[in-house]
Amino acid sequence: MGNVGLVGATENENSAAARVRQDLAAAEAANDALRRANAELALSRAALAAREQQLRLALDAARMATWEWQAEGGRLTGSAGREALYGRPPGSLDSFAAVLEAVHPADRPAVAAAIRRATARGPEEERFDAVEFRVLGADGALRWLRGQGRVTQRHKETGRPFRAAGITFDITERKRAEQAQREAEERYRVLFESAPFGVIVLDSATLSILDVNTRACEEFGYARGEFLRLNIADVDALGDAAAIRRRAKAHAVRSGTQEFEAQHRLKSGALRDVLVRVQGIRLGEREVAYSAHFDITGRKAAEAHLARLAAILEATPDLVAISDARTGRAVYLNTAYRRLLGLGENTPPEAVQLLACHPRAVARRLMEEAMPVAAQEGAWTGEGAVLAADGREVPVSLVVLAHRDGGEVANYSAIMRDLSELKRAEEERALLARELDHRAKNTLAVVQAALRLTPKTDVASFARAVEGRVMALARAHTLLARGRWTGASLAALVAAEMAPFAHGRLRTGGPELRLAPTAAQAVSMALHELATNATKYGALSVPDGQLGIGWWQDVPAGTLHLRWSETGGPPVAGPPAQRGFGSRVLEATMRDQLGGTVERHWHHEGLVCDIALPLDRALARG
Repeated sequence: MGNVGLVGATENENSAAARVRQDLAAAEAANDALRRANAELALSRAALAAREQQLRLALDAARMATWEWQAEGGRLTGSAGREALYGRPPGSLDSFAAVLEAVHPADRPAVAAAIRRATARGPEEERFDAVEFRVLGADGALRWLRGQGRVTQRHKETGRPFRAAGITFDITERKRAEQAQREAEERYRVLFESAPFGVIVLDSATLSILDVNTRACEEFGYARGEFLRLNIADVDALGDAAAIRRRAKAHAVRSGTQEFEAQHRLKSGALRDVLVRVQGIRLGEREVAYSAHFDITGRKAAEAHLARLAAILEATPDLVAISDARTGRAVYLNTAYRRLLGLGENTPPEAVQLLACHPRAVARRLMEEAMPVAAQEGAWTGEGAVLAADGREVPVSLVVLAHRDGGEVANYSAIMRDLSELKRAEEERALLARELDHRAKNTLAVVQAALRLTPKTDVASFARAVEGRVMALARAHTLLARGRWTGASLAALVAAEMAPFAHGRLRTGGPELRLAPTAAQAVSMALHELATNATKYGALSVPDGQLGIGWWQDVPAGTLHLRWSETGGPPVAGPPAQRGFGSRVLEATMRDQLGGTVERHWHHEGLVCDIALPLDRALARG
């Protein structure tokens, strides 16, 4: 509340602060006495004893004690009566561990943290560390103590703490006073009757409700007797008296007066938005705060709705702009529109002439078609283009809305969606469709050739041969489809085509290469024919036969080499007496279709077939 309304709370805080200053002043007096005693140590043992007695009396009077810690052995010593503050026998608190054992279990982590913090400070941080904690005396009474100290001596070379010293003193009375004040704030709650709007009168010191009017009872849903048991913290959504005071101070209009918005909780649990106007006044001997409460829930709901709409507009990837119908200048541009135009956050929308952001033909169409239709029918939809900051024409779908004020169109809203990705996707689909059409025709041509070249000795053999060659093409087709018909991995093609034949007897090797779609189909047919021949007559016709397939590039020559080698099969006497169907397929695919060469070597241990293909026709581009 205001400076007048909260003076009671300030007096209590000052009182607590005064007690702390008294404690610290007493501690300083004790330290002063200790310094004087040490200075006079050399003068006389009798004087020293007298000074020590004075120090003990001062410490006893202030209910405090001094302590000193030595790193060597972790020894902790102190003045007489130190253990008594903890309710422990003399000599029992000879280490920090013993002190922690004497602290209330709930406060031990804080005390341990303070000790670690103090001993861990570097030489440049010569400052006191303090902590307040509870102890349980021998009589079972709970007492509050405050300990504070700092490092007094460090190792000359390492800088590590060597000694530390400080004081411990009893702050039980101060803590009891603070607790009593908190309990008082919860006890004092009352009510008042006044104006036709909700009025609540508060005790400025405790924020207890002293009085409420009938309107407040009606609005909050409480009976007068129920309100008597409430504190403003029970009503305010903040739920914390300190936070309520901070908010009030932050919204001071003048001395003793504040005005702010808050949320108050009704008896039903519902939250209502309110405008609170507070004036601090004096009633008899008590400082109170007179507060009027105006329900603004409807207004806040409308503002929140507008804020949500604004957040949506800022988050959407669509381009949203509102222009002045008279000047054509923008009055609002969302983040997506600003980003497209390359505008900074601080650029005012009024600096943008929206029609200038469109290509000329589009701007003319907007003026001649879109705006007149929107003005007449309320909305217009179509497509257009926006000029991006980099000069690109960005295709957009466009909705233009007209907004009237007093019968005249005051503003136009434009909602645009970037169609660039959609247009690219449509182009890609059309391109893919054309490519698939082309590939399908090529595949049908290959199938037609396979049908034409396949010997028609009998129906069953013909069907098996055709089925095998079509399956070879199908495997190649699957790999090409995975790559969106841009190419297929040669290693994957070899593995797929040899899977039905080699059964673990295949060795492959070569760099990672991607075959062009036409080459992939041709190579799949060639591998199929070689594998079929090896299964009938070569290495794959016996259990111990082995097959090797390797490939490499000769970049200077512009050639891709593919080598087929068989070992462990039936001995080979020489080339066959007549050229078979497989030979014709190899020549038709490798030589005629791809412009390559095929060389077969009939070694005694097995067939070796070397295929060379032009790189520019064999490998996929990009």
